[in-house]
Amino acid sequence: MNKVTAALVVITNLLSIAAMAQRLPNTPNGPATSAAPVAIGGANLPFQVIGASDLVHLTVSDVPELTQSFRVDQSGYLRLPLLREPVRAQGLMPDALRDELVRQLREQHLVLRPVVDVSVVEYRSRDVTIAGAVKTPITVQDVGNLRLLGALSQAGGLLPEAGPEIIVESANGAAQRVSVRDLFDGRHPDLNVRVEAGSQIRVPECDRVYVVGNVKRPGAFPFVSIEDTTVLQLVALSGGLDSFSQKSAYIYREQPGSNQKTEIQVPLRQIMDRKAQDVKLAANDILYIPINGKLKNSANVLAHMTGIGNTAVSAAIWAH
Repeated sequence: MNKVTAALVVITNLLSIAAMAQRLPNTPNGPATSAAPVAIGGANLPFQVIGASDLVHLTVSDVPELTQSFRVDQSGYLRLPLLREPVRAQGLMPDALRDELVRQLREQHLVLRPVVDVSVVEYRSRDVTIAGAVKTPITVQDVGNLRLLGALSQAGGLLPEAGPEIIVESANGAAQRVSVRDLFDGRHPDLNVRVEAGSQIRVPECDRVYVVGNVKRPGAFPFVSIEDTTVLQLVALSGGLDSFSQKSAYIYREQPGSNQKTEIQVPLRQIMDRKAQDVKLAANDILYIPINGKLKNSANVLAHMTGIGNTAVSAAIWAH
């Protein structure tokens, strides 16, 4: 072997030794170490403060009794085998809890050189409650950067009877009202507010207006606003009028602070003929459209005599 070849062999051996040295643990005489923080729950959950009822997974080298998952109790403590006293976990970041476990293991002479990993497997301390007019009322966890739209999405979205506002109440009791229309129109990103642990999201149902009497589908209908709810719109929502309607209809409206209702006459025929202005309805109004018995009987007789259907005859009567 010539000198050049021998030199190359020596250099290769030195590089191999250096690589192996980097992979070896610290020598016994070095300082105590603990593992670097890991992503909570593997790679899915963000790095956040631990709270009561959270499920924490510990990995302690050479200590199988501690290498498992433990639930933080309602008082915020971890009660671990081998340790003399419970360990306060609530309010700590996972790396801070790791350092505390390293300290206690060493001070209690349980492990000479403890190497510990801490991760959160499941959050139960960061509740955000979503209730009201949503498809699935639910409690979710505030993990990461939870926003209002994301929380509503986890609840399945809004029901058709959802009201015009969403109420976001924080843990300290402060409440913010968010317009549903503005939130979903895409032009107001500032309304997609941050939702923090302990918050409650309430979606109240909207008020109703009611139509009874001579319509095809009487019932209750959502009241969006006084600008968007009128007699004509309510007649359309209820499937339209029967042809034997009176010239007038009646609105029954609640008196504030009283169980009494005010009767308001509406010129229904003129509204339908566009000869009178449409009438706006208020929340909880009842629109009553009576049946004109005389017109109905006349139409029945004429239909029988002429063989023309009731619809055509009654339309002719209505026109006159």
